[in-house]
Amino acid sequence: MARQQLPAKAAPVSRPFARPALRLAALILAIVASSPIAQATDPVAITLYVNPKTHVVYTEPLRGTVPLGTFGQLKSAAELQREIEAKTQAQLEAQKQQIRQELETRDVQQQQWNAQMAQEVSEMQPAWRDFGDRWFKKISIGTLVYGDWSMYTHTGWGPQFLENIYTPGPGNDAWNSFDITRAYLDTRFTPNEDFSLRLTPELYRQFGAPQPDKIGSTSAVNSNLDGAEGVRIKYAYLDYRTFFKDILKVDPLSTDVITFGIQQNPFITWEENLWGYRYVTLSPWNFAGLSSASTGLRIAGPIKFHEKQYIDYEVGVYNNGNYKQYDASNMKQVMGRVSVYPFGASSQYQGLGLTGFYDYGYPNTYAPDRTLTSAGLPLAGNASENGHITRAALVASYEGEGWQLAGEWDWGHNAFTAANYFNGSAPVDAFSSSFVPSGISCKPVTVTKLPVTVTPSCSFTFPSSTYASWAKMVGIFQNASNSEQEGWDFFGHYNIPETPFTLFGLFTQFLPNMKVDKNPLDFQRWVGGVEWRINSNLRIAVDTQNLLYYHSQFAVPASELAQFTTFGKKNPAFSVADAVPTDVHAFYINFEFRY
Repeated sequence: MARQQLPAKAAPVSRPFARPALRLAALILAIVASSPIAQATDPVAITLYVNPKTHVVYTEPLRGTVPLGTFGQLKSAAELQREIEAKTQAQLEAQKQQIRQELETRDVQQQQWNAQMAQEVSEMQPAWRDFGDRWFKKISIGTLVYGDWSMYTHTGWGPQFLENIYTPGPGNDAWNSFDITRAYLDTRFTPNEDFSLRLTPELYRQFGAPQPDKIGSTSAVNSNLDGAEGVRIKYAYLDYRTFFKDILKVDPLSTDVITFGIQQNPFITWEENLWGYRYVTLSPWNFAGLSSASTGLRIAGPIKFHEKQYIDYEVGVYNNGNYKQYDASNMKQVMGRVSVYPFGASSQYQGLGLTGFYDYGYPNTYAPDRTLTSAGLPLAGNASENGHITRAALVASYEGEGWQLAGEWDWGHNAFTAANYFNGSAPVDAFSSSFVPSGISCKPVTVTKLPVTVTPSCSFTFPSSTYASWAKMVGIFQNASNSEQEGWDFFGHYNIPETPFTLFGLFTQFLPNMKVDKNPLDFQRWVGGVEWRINSNLRIAVDTQNLLYYHSQFAVPASELAQFTTFGKKNPAFSVADAVPTDVHAFYINFEFRY
């Protein structure tokens, strides 16, 4: 009976009973695993029996068997599953911990690498910092552009309202144009506290009709300069900024500078900033011919006490030629301005200011062989005696919160020539000698005996117009070597509260030559308009500009013209009918972009 159940309850052992325990344990586990008892849901203990003769192991006691031993308590399948899951989870946690430790190790290594890199960069920084300071912190690049659309409802002769604005004369009413009157690319370099350099190219309009260039024997290329936009240097100067701070150590002058190069003159730029509307029109003396920039050496700056400015000054020595010209004079001009603020000023123009300006110079043709005899004495009646140029101005100004007002008196000696007057619009006769002759005529010569030396008598004909006598009159009055000028000006602006709009205006009365009993060129100029400040970079103005010759029409007799000499020479006797020019009226829309 027991033997019939043996296959189900026992596993034959083919090896001796005395085999090692490990193999026996394996056999026992195999028997247990195949036993139905082992597949029970509840854990139980199992006792095994063995037949010493046959070495057959049984799970039940049979005749001839002895107990082999009781073998532990088996676990249920569910518990085994839980143990497997727990073991798997433990393995996963161990893997996570290992990965976490690896990441932490990498982070530590990365931090060490970063610290090492930072140290290496820090060691390199002085050179890079110096490079950055030089090229990013010590160089500034800015731009300034003036543009406009203008409509001249009435055209006429006279100075230009703005640089690079050239209009035709009478008979061209309703003339209009779009213009760019200024374009700066302003570069400033400050390598250290002591020095700074400014370099400012300027866009300008080129006029003239030079001859074509010949190429080969039969070919030529026409000029492209007539009316083209050109580029020239407006400013190129070096500032020495610490002379009064570190060398002389005068505390009230500690911010003053010494400047050399092509620079602003002491008065024009100062007055432009006082009023603030250079993009609309020219300031009084600039309108009358004084250039805003020249090459020279100057000292400038405020004089301060307790952080308040009481005096602002500029004084310098300059070439007689301006920044547009080659200096053709061996003499120099001296210019100076002093502004006094009796109550102290927190800024350059704040409060009440009293300003004086003086300029003494010579024409830009003042060379020794043109002005002196062979013995070194002045040529009689020539410009060397009375031809020096003098300009003076007195200005009283007040700048309050949101408004500014100024009055000015101007005086000049030989300061307003025909070239100054005709810098905007002029008849062709004013430049006739510069043109190629349009014709030539020679007197016939009769020869009665040969050989003979013949000197033909010829005259040239130049382009002319009905304004020939009038243009000659202007040259006689304004190019006289002892002319005197006088003028009065008022200008200001008012910011409309809580709006971006400002009202501005300027009025000038100017006498081009007071030595003339009744000068038909005496004029008044007035400008008025409103400005819209869109933002800190862009502003737009709508304005009207006018040049009024206020004398009634009259004729200049020959006796009046005969009183004047031009460079020591008497002028031919002639009279001029209708000597008073026509008025000029214009409407402008101006803009300024600054960055």
